[in-house]
Amino acid sequence: MSLDERLLWLLVGCVIGFFLGYFVRTLREIKEELGDVDERLKKEASPRKKNDRGSIRDTIVMELGLLLVVLITIYAAFSSQKASNEVHDQQKQQARVISCTNEYLVKTISALNERTTYSQDSVDANVKVQGSLLSLLQFLTHVPPYSQAQRTNKLQDYVATLNNFVSVSGKNSSKVSQNPYPTSSEFTDCVNHVIKENK
Repeated sequence: MSLDERLLWLLVGCVIGFFLGYFVRTLREIKEELGDVDERLKKEASPRKKNDRGSIRDTIVMELGLLLVVLITIYAAFSSQKASNEVHDQQKQQARVISCTNEYLVKTISALNERTTYSQDSVDANVKVQGSLLSLLQFLTHVPPYSQAQRTNKLQDYVATLNNFVSVSGKNSSKVSQNPYPTSSEFTDCVNHVIKENK
């Protein structure tokens, strides 16, 4: 129950208490006036005879009014506490769902960071391999042909570039397999677990 609702219940209790207090005070004033009349009548008339119908005293009305105010106040207090507990439970559940969301995002960002560590290196190595292959093919098809030693050196340069590309690609592939993206089912399972805990 929010502060506004609590204040509303408190205000309702005060208003009811005010009107009941006013009503009781009015009854007292009436009682005092009737007391004067009653004393005069008792002096002038014979004593009243008792009958089976009984009689109502003013104190019963006051006691019933007080009991009503107390019952309304108790009901308002219990309703307020119940609503406050429900709000507290909802806030705890929302905090846990936010925790699941944070965990999911952290895992996703971590996987992205690890996967992209060697991505640019892989792209750069690929460009170098392609450039080296082009250079090798141009060198091999050159007329007049270069010497065997020059061709061997060029081929070794290409093989070194290719080995670097394979090494970087292997590291990139290893990072991808070691850092899988979290699945949506993991997030759903986390949220469902939070909801079950609150039931």
